[in-house]
Amino acid sequence: MRRVVGVFLILITFSFAQTVKVQEMEFAVAIQDREPIGISDKFPPDIGKVYCWTKIYTEKVPTKIYHVWYYEGKEMARVELGITYSVFRTWSSKKILPRWTGKWTVVVEDENGNEIGRKSFEITEHWK
Repeated sequence: MRRVVGVFLILITFSFAQTVKVQEMEFAVAIQDREPIGISDKFPPDIGKVYCWTKIYTEKVPTKIYHVWYYEGKEMARVELGITYSVFRTWSSKKILPRWTGKWTVVVEDENGNEIGRKSFEITEHWK
């Protein structure tokens, strides 16, 4: 009987689980008409601001995601972004100080804190 109840609970969980996926993810110097401009994975120390653009697919609308910005492994920002269509383009940005050279990573999380995407870029003198 316990096994039947366990299987039943698993089936209920799967039937109510909603899919949220990152279809595309880019870093850019600007966003224009909901599209990233100046896409790269390397930027100069004087960039000022970097944008993280994501294209999200979800079965659950509305929902939210988070862009979590890390510098050298330390969380620097957590940005909540509302998702209102099943395919939705959204972005966040982070001000970058010239002394923050090195590796940056943005982790995309769903509204439950599950990681659904990850991508890194570098702030470096050798950016070209």
